[in-house]
Amino acid sequence: MKIKYVGDKAFYKGVAKIALPIIMQNGFTFMVSFVDNIMVGQISTEAMSSVAIVNQLLFVFNTCILGIIAGASIFGAQFHGSKDFERVKETFRFRFLVCAIASIFAIILFICKGEQLLLLFFHSASDSVDTANTLSLGKEYLIIILYGLFPTAITQVYASTQRDIGKTFVPMCASIMAVVINIILNYILIFGKLGCPALGVQGAAIATTTARFIEFLVIAGITHMKNKEYYFAENVFRAFKISPALAKNIAIKGTPLMVNELFWSVGTVTMMQCYSVRGLGVVASINMATTIYNVFSILYIAVGSSIAIMIGQLLGAGKMEEAREIDNKLIFLAVASSIVLAVAIMISAPLYPEIYNTTDDVRKMAVSFMYILALYMPVSAYIHATFFTIRAGGNTLITFLFDSANLWLINIPLAFFLTRYTDISIVAIYFICQSADIIKCIAGYILVKKGVWLNNIVVNKQEMCLKQD
Repeated sequence: MKIKYVGDKAFYKGVAKIALPIIMQNGFTFMVSFVDNIMVGQISTEAMSSVAIVNQLLFVFNTCILGIIAGASIFGAQFHGSKDFERVKETFRFRFLVCAIASIFAIILFICKGEQLLLLFFHSASDSVDTANTLSLGKEYLIIILYGLFPTAITQVYASTQRDIGKTFVPMCASIMAVVINIILNYILIFGKLGCPALGVQGAAIATTTARFIEFLVIAGITHMKNKEYYFAENVFRAFKISPALAKNIAIKGTPLMVNELFWSVGTVTMMQCYSVRGLGVVASINMATTIYNVFSILYIAVGSSIAIMIGQLLGAGKMEEAREIDNKLIFLAVASSIVLAVAIMISAPLYPEIYNTTDDVRKMAVSFMYILALYMPVSAYIHATFFTIRAGGNTLITFLFDSANLWLINIPLAFFLTRYTDISIVAIYFICQSADIIKCIAGYILVKKGVWLNNIVVNKQEMCLKQD
């Protein structure tokens, strides 16, 4: 057992080299959300609910961008592992083009249909939240935050390509700078410090958008200034060439991932919409619980990213048995770390909601939701690690079925029925819906054990691309 699941010092040193910058980057990113949440939560429950609802919509956009990037990243990591550096550069161009188009489409959609999308979360269930004020604040927040969608997407293009080649330091530095600026501007603009007017949720939106632009400028600027180290950036825009065969192969592998991320993110938002039937106070309490959960989950999320990079490179180099051995250790690391962090969430649960300017009922619900999330954190960690294992081998159709099918066929119908047609408490409903993920956990175990992910997808793809060229 120890040999199979516990690595030596060299193994953990290699993981740390990749994971620590990702942990720091994700940690600072989630801290932005955490601090935003707390600062906006000082205004009112309506302000907190409005921002939470808009962020649900933006979550769909951000997840779709990650889905677009994911398909190219599978090839990028394996091309780097096989030392085909020109193809890595082409995967960067592919990401840039598609993410730019997706950003423009999202901005147009939110401008035209933003209010209708926000109204999906408003119901007649009586609670202490002013729905009209919440909707008004949500629209104010959304219209400002749209300015940051394009730089957010392109930042992910640069960051993901750097991760493919094992470089994670610059994305980390860019995120740290963005977080610091965001927190400072939040304090100044939300509460009206240093002579500025108190802008409330508008101030939070301005701070976040400004931070996204700065993050983009930092990561893009450093990448191009050091294009010898980050070789994919050298002359990358001079001849915007993407091999038709490679673009086709990325699209074939990447489309199921993009569709999966779309279905999964929309499914997650649909789950929140189901919960919102029980009142906007539920939205606020779930937002409080998931915000602190995200901060504690950064370790197993970083291990998942490490799986995508390390296993992808080993598969690209044809080292199948080594990939299996390393993967077992990485999955064990993800689950073991999540158990420790779950205990930390349970300890902090009674204290954290007291920070917010909201009602006692919202605080009590938030505590209950935190306990439930902590209880199922090891399950979520295992699912996350197995998902990235399967994805590293290019089995994108399987990942689609694995990730989205369970959500849409089990979780959503369950939440829809229980929230609308029963008198079961929202806390019990949340617990039941979280329990449904155990099915996905079992499926992940079977798929990883069978080795469906042990594939080198770039050997034949390289030959096809060369013939096409």
